Amino acid sequence: MLKKRTMKIMPQASIAALSGFGDLLAGFILGSLLPTGIPWAAALYPPLIGARGAIAGSIIGRLTSALNVGLIEPNLSKENEKLWEILSSGISASILASIIASIPLIISGLSIHPITVVLVSLVTINGSTLLLIPLNLGISFFAFKRGLDPDIIVYPTMSTIADIVVTLLYLISLRMTLNFLIMFSAILIGISFIVVIKWAIGEFIKVLLEVLTATTLVIMIESVAGLFLGETLAISDKRVLFIYPVMLTELGDFSSIIGSLITTRLFLGMARRKIPLLDIFPEILGVFTVYLGVFSFIGGVLWLLRGNPWVSILTFLIALPAMLVITNLVVVLSSRRFDPDNFTIPITTSSADLVTTAAMTAAVSIIGG
Repeated sequence: MLKKRTMKIMPQASIAALSGFGDLLAGFILGSLLPTGIPWAAALYPPLIGARGAIAGSIIGRLTSALNVGLIEPNLSKENEKLWEILSSGISASILASIIASIPLIISGLSIHPITVVLVSLVTINGSTLLLIPLNLGISFFAFKRGLDPDIIVYPTMSTIADIVVTLLYLISLRMTLNFLIMFSAILIGISFIVVIKWAIGEFIKVLLEVLTATTLVIMIESVAGLFLGETLAISDKRVLFIYPVMLTELGDFSSIIGSLITTRLFLGMARRKIPLLDIFPEILGVFTVYLGVFSFIGGVLWLLRGNPWVSILTFLIALPAMLVITNLVVVLSSRRFDPDNFTIPITTSSADLVTTAAMTAAVSIIGG
């Protein structure tokens, strides 16, 4: 029975993991096109990726769990109020998160143009949220209708696509003039306002506050990740940037799969609240096997770039235990007072970014980049 559960999850985890390889494209875009003349460009990237992940994680986590337990139907009917509540809260959060994500950088003094930083953040976060919602819904509904588990398929697939979109939007917005940034931001806010005013129903305010709470925590975590990234680049070279996004995505996907499995079992009353990881140990073993292979492949890519292939494997092995503990704690603590879907994926994936970056710094320090 346990072996059957392990084998059952591996094909779906493999699909999710393979989708993460798209972040190699994000890495090549970032490593090749990140402007060197903007001192804060690298520092702002992790908070924006983290904020995007927090908002998308909340939308996807609530959407997939609601699909699994029958709270929403896989369609866009007006009667599907729970679905519209999820989307409107996510869009609203993306606007406010743009401001929150800018604050650490502005306070640090790295940029003397705070308005530009806020507008770049808005174009990146709110723009990517609006662009990706249709695709998010399409993949969620498709997976559910085909009998696949959306908890396993949706976030890993969407996170990869989102990272590419966010990276492109970020690099484009960095090259926009201030007037064009203002105009583009006004258009995005107008579209968001129309959607939110029409569909801000149900527990909209409650959900929005929970999402913003999680997003703020995420940005704080990602700001620390930015410090580790700077340290890594100081002791290594630019080649690690080419695999950095894909490592963030793959470990984040690993954590999101585990977190989503736990929250769904909590909803269904099938998991212990103290140590829910014990209830899904066979699934963890299957997912671990898949992702060990993934990080080995990433090591091969780094080797082709004339880097040390063991950096990615050691990063994964260092980060894995920490992420299992963090995921378990987040689910257990958040489920006591809140909807764990608003916290589990956002916090675990941002924690995965921090843990991965710190583990990569440690790996580079130990064996060289």
